[in-house]
Amino acid sequence: MTDTQRRTGSGWQLRFERRYAHPPAKVWRALTDPEHLSAWYPFPVAELDLRLGGLIRFREPDGTPTDLHAEITELEPHRCLAFTEFDEETGEHRLRLTLEPDGTGCVLTFEHTFADNPWAEQTFTGWQGCLDVLAATVRRIDLGVLDDVDGHPVLRYERRLAHSPERVWRALTDPAEMARWFPAGVEAVPEVGAPMRFTPDMRGEFAEGRVLECDPPAVYAFRWARSVLRFELVAVTGGCLLRFSHTLSGTDTTGDRPSVARQGPGWEQCLDGLAAVLDGAAPPERDGRWFLGRAEAYLEEYGLADGACARDGDTVEVRFERDLVQGPEVVWSTLTEGDPPVVGAAAPMRFTHGHLESGAVTGVEPGRAVDYAVAGGAVRFELRDQEPIGTRLVVAQTLPAAADTALALAAWHTHLELLFAALHGDVRCPWPEERTAELRRRYAEREGQSVTAGE
Repeated sequence: MTDTQRRTGSGWQLRFERRYAHPPAKVWRALTDPEHLSAWYPFPVAELDLRLGGLIRFREPDGTPTDLHAEITELEPHRCLAFTEFDEETGEHRLRLTLEPDGTGCVLTFEHTFADNPWAEQTFTGWQGCLDVLAATVRRIDLGVLDDVDGHPVLRYERRLAHSPERVWRALTDPAEMARWFPAGVEAVPEVGAPMRFTPDMRGEFAEGRVLECDPPAVYAFRWARSVLRFELVAVTGGCLLRFSHTLSGTDTTGDRPSVARQGPGWEQCLDGLAAVLDGAAPPERDGRWFLGRAEAYLEEYGLADGACARDGDTVEVRFERDLVQGPEVVWSTLTEGDPPVVGAAAPMRFTHGHLESGAVTGVEPGRAVDYAVAGGAVRFELRDQEPIGTRLVVAQTLPAAADTALALAAWHTHLELLFAALHGDVRCPWPEERTAELRRRYAEREGQSVTAGE
């Protein structure tokens, strides 16, 4: 991140740089779609005519009209947007946003040039805040909507496709076309009641399914193991709207709430692949960095990483459960770093954190679990099997009921965020104290505790 401000004669030039783990096309939507632009720009957009010479009209945050408007002076889709903003009080403002591909993501460079005015310093810091909101806006684009229906987590997605329902229907139901974007090979006849087989690496119930609905070219739904997938196509001008839902089991690691952090990014990748196949392009390549960013978006948006707190008399237990795509052997190796836990010795560093007064290890199940003493209680780290892939990590700490449970929750939350990132090759140092403080305030509010400013 590089931010600079400098005088240019009688004016100012502000320059900001941000990297996103998203392709330029996705960030471009946040810059040019009126709804997304309104989410982070200082003024909501009332009208946007996306063409060279087109006007952007703004309104006040409360919805009232304003004379503030802009004219587009440069336009290169997915690469450059520049416009001159006209403000009666501060004059003309020239703004230019460019996107450069960077691996699977991109770099945004934003420049703002304007005449000197009393608000120059505030403008610089104001844009920094706006760009923080832009980052959150980009993360939420295409994010699945998570609902709960009768105890079942349901992920919902919408995609607008520039193809007829008939063409998209073939891509959804023809096994040869599904093989290019669906997460497994499919053997099926699109008829209600027809059995389905999922190949090649699926075993047991994960290899089985059944067609539940089939109404060409509008609705296709089927059961896959303990889940139900439903695709609905609605004709719109220029193509069709795809509505996709995945109803999870809600009862085990194949489809409970923690698994959404794995399921959500997976379906984004599949739906992006479907769109690419329909457009005659290769499905986009995704790496661990992309998965990490998308999984963190689901974790944060829906509280999937939040810890639980249970009180029992003079004792309280804080507990976290995380869905990890790596197998237990990989997670164990990352935690131990070649220094396996030994009963009677201190717990290895990655099993603990700096906000914890830890004691000796009291129990070890190699590759699976560690127990150790802490001031006023104990900690247990456990790596459980998870279906169909990965590890279910469960961390629990007992402590006195009078202890600062908000801090305990915040510290473990931060610790597990760092572990999750490290498992995807992103080692983050030093410890993010500001993040822990933010989480502590959040947990204190949830638990009805007070936090003194500066603590």
